[in-house]
Amino acid sequence: MVRLAEYAELYVISDLHLGVGAQLFDAAAHLAALFKYLREKRARDLEVALVINGDMVDFLTDPDASYFSPKNATGNLKQIFEATPFQTIWTELSAFVQTEHRHLTIVLGNHDLELALPWVRAYLIETLGGTNEAAKGRVNLCFDGAGFACSVGGSRVLCLHGNEVDTWNVTDHEMLRRLGRDLVQGREVPQWTPNAGTKLVIDVINPLKRTYAFVDLLKPEIRAVVPIVLALDQNAESRLNNVLAVARRLTWDSVRRAAGFLSVDEAAIPTALSGEPLESLAGRQGWPRPSADAASAALLQHADTTQLMLATEEAFRAGVDPLMLVHNGMLGLGDTLRKWVRSSEKYELLWRALKGLADDQSFDPKVPDEPFERIDRYVGSDFEWVITGHTHLERVLPRTHGRGKYINTGTWIPLIRLTPDFLRDAPAFKPVYDVMATSRQIPDLERVPGLLLRKPAVASIIRDGSGVSGKLERVTLDTNGNIGFQMIG
Repeated sequence: MVRLAEYAELYVISDLHLGVGAQLFDAAAHLAALFKYLREKRARDLEVALVINGDMVDFLTDPDASYFSPKNATGNLKQIFEATPFQTIWTELSAFVQTEHRHLTIVLGNHDLELALPWVRAYLIETLGGTNEAAKGRVNLCFDGAGFACSVGGSRVLCLHGNEVDTWNVTDHEMLRRLGRDLVQGREVPQWTPNAGTKLVIDVINPLKRTYAFVDLLKPEIRAVVPIVLALDQNAESRLNNVLAVARRLTWDSVRRAAGFLSVDEAAIPTALSGEPLESLAGRQGWPRPSADAASAALLQHADTTQLMLATEEAFRAGVDPLMLVHNGMLGLGDTLRKWVRSSEKYELLWRALKGLADDQSFDPKVPDEPFERIDRYVGSDFEWVITGHTHLERVLPRTHGRGKYINTGTWIPLIRLTPDFLRDAPAFKPVYDVMATSRQIPDLERVPGLLLRKPAVASIIRDGSGVSGKLERVTLDTNGNIGFQMIG
């Protein structure tokens, strides 16, 4: 049995996405207040741990960001530390780290991969710990893909970012380790191969963010983002090759994961980019066959490409990723897509593409979703608490493959939710579309009441007189800046 660190209280947050460029995070007062509360208000002689469970910072928020930037990573992190909106956050986090009996763990996400580089890790610890060597020793960096396991009152807890089971955003930790090693040793460095999610951000989303910064806030991510990107982006047709590249990346990642060798040279399997169905490709190569939903596969093969929007909506309901549909030819590359992009009444066609979201339950913390089901199967059954982030959607659910509970802490950036009232009919959707089409900054979205949600949340696992309890709470501030907590789920 692995020996686990033991704490009296554990607090977990995730997906802060502190970055430069198109800034998403706007909850500095809440976050600084939480750090101060955990430092001052909790029992000072008890061991209290804080876990920032992935995507603490976001190196992809800059519209000019690259897939992976080792040479600029320290400078980019320094900018994030010194940015005026974030200074109170870092001041309070450093004070937390430098307080006895206070422990900080940072888990790697998929938007902050450069943190895993040796010189960036050193800069991060030096900045938070200062000259206090004991404080530096209380900073634990979990950047190898294993997550962070600990114990609270004898209850086993596992914190994972959540991208470990996400085909779009899986991280090649072995390649990341080797790249850092080779750079330190002055050796030739292999080219970094981004996953599909990173390509989506860099190739498709970031160019659009120069005009529409809010596209990062849309949830559910795939079902909402792709139609809105195509509707709002006047250059969508010229960027279609980028979308195809993302779809090819997703296909490639699926094959590599199924084959069990994520770090293999992409040129070794050129047919992975040819559009050949994954199951056929895997079978011919003698690899394990990737799992595929029969209904989705049939839809891909038989969908009528002349019914773009209706077929796409049905595909959404069947759980098929839209970019996979592009890759498999369902959406086509011809007149149908061009007609939709150029339509003078985009709001009505976009409403047709999105109206299925009226029944969406992504924002209900008690409804199981696919990320929960994947994590639940992925993690061993002997953890009483499994805590993730990544999806930006809160969840509090009992495990089905274990005896404990699953918590997803959501995100600290705002989210857009297209409610049933917004999607009731095309006329009801038009004012929402008009605001999205003309908004150049995130606060502009406040013109539609209820469209923008702010849900900063923290999970807590606490040992008390009756045993160990866990919960997910929303962090609130009153008009005097006093912190409060509101139960979720």
